[in-house]
Amino acid sequence: MSEPEERSAAHTRTLEVVVAVALFVFSLLIMWDSRRMGAGWGPSGPESGYFPFYIGLMMGIASVVNFFKAMRLSTQYSFVSRGELRMVCAMFFPALIFVFLMQWLGIYVSGALLIGAFMRWQGKFSYPMCVAVSIGTVVVLFGMFEIWFKVPLIKGPLEAALGF
Repeated sequence: MSEPEERSAAHTRTLEVVVAVALFVFSLLIMWDSRRMGAGWGPSGPESGYFPFYIGLMMGIASVVNFFKAMRLSTQYSFVSRGELRMVCAMFFPALIFVFLMQWLGIYVSGALLIGAFMRWQGKFSYPMCVAVSIGTVVVLFGMFEIWFKVPLIKGPLEAALGF
């Protein structure tokens, strides 16, 4: 007995069209700003927007070609299923929260929270194991970057309280 096919969260044709339109709009923005800076040929050579203008133009032409190629695609091809998209989001959103927390807590505290949360949530490890591994990992990374390599990374209030 074969498993039922899972519903698609997005089809290839839809995403191809969206990307082509987004890149076309971005190319128009590049060309508009290049014209504002000067996209012509001045007395001393090309103006500052000359090359970006033509790169934007080529990007726009490629976007139009991709748009029409995408319109010819069949809509039956699934790009990602709902289950696959859930798995991607299960990794993406915690990483996004980590990036935002880094600004206030520093990379080491945020990293310990991320490692511990993933170990508990995805790996179902015990709390003592999560705490030991997450703290141990950031202590090793702190020693490696801050002490050994002398590369300062983003620090938060805990590191400031400890004198780092």
